[in-house]
Amino acid sequence: MPAIPIRDAQRLPDLVIRRIALPDASVELCAFPEVLAETLVVTEEEDVLSLGLSPLLGGAEGRMAGDRRIPFARFGAMGFRPAGIPMEMRIDGGAFHTIRCRFAPGTITGALGRAPLNDAQLAACFDIRVPAIEEAMLRLAGEVNRPAPDSPALAAALVATILIDLARYLADARRQAERRKGGLPPRLMRRALALIDRPGQPPTIAELAMACGLSRFHFMRCFKETAGMSVGACIAEARVTRAKALLAADDLPLAAIARELGYAGLPAFSAAFRKAAGRSPGAYRALMR
Repeated sequence: MPAIPIRDAQRLPDLVIRRIALPDASVELCAFPEVLAETLVVTEEEDVLSLGLSPLLGGAEGRMAGDRRIPFARFGAMGFRPAGIPMEMRIDGGAFHTIRCRFAPGTITGALGRAPLNDAQLAACFDIRVPAIEEAMLRLAGEVNRPAPDSPALAAALVATILIDLARYLADARRQAERRKGGLPPRLMRRALALIDRPGQPPTIAELAMACGLSRFHFMRCFKETAGMSVGACIAEARVTRAKALLAADDLPLAAIARELGYAGLPAFSAAFRKAAGRSPGAYRALMR
């Protein structure tokens, strides 16, 4: 099948391969075919939280549509698209799998409050790095993929937990924006994250600082101010995110994945993955199948 526009992909009858329908949300496993590289404006009719279960499309970025002064933000593995907010998206072509929650009207406002999201909160929707939400989404993926009689009850509990953690995340984004005094400009942040996300051996802090034209100390301080985490923590998180995508996407031997990610060997990879994900690489792969 040739690559198609993403809007056409979203209308395919077999896009959703499995689903659990709940009173306030629909939890769906989606298999997107090859899509074209394009820039488009998307306005969701429902609030949607999604997590990629395959390697990210390269160079994917987004911003609130309508104001070209707003810089593009990097798309992460997990993102939230509020209903009724036009979002301009730039994506590279490729195929990908996701787990997503489509929330019924009023569900999100009931959890987050009725105050509209400000610019900082909307920008934070493109790249959500909250392990608790990611873990809950992965558990939802497992329940949808292998449903049991009690799966709807467990899915409802997980969705309720996700709503609480999402509300906390967005409240933190508002508070951080109010007290932020410095940080990396968006273009330098995108440059640093692109280097961190590249395959193979992760970059050193000195390499990242040089790429941004800053001293090592100044880069570390500005990066943490912008990202809310240290450079080292972000690098470790990115390696685990790439590992999850590789484990879910194909049958590469674990040792080959360890080499691909720049680990010294399989034991080092397994230990780092278990510490970050709470389960071994093999157990995670079994969850995704």
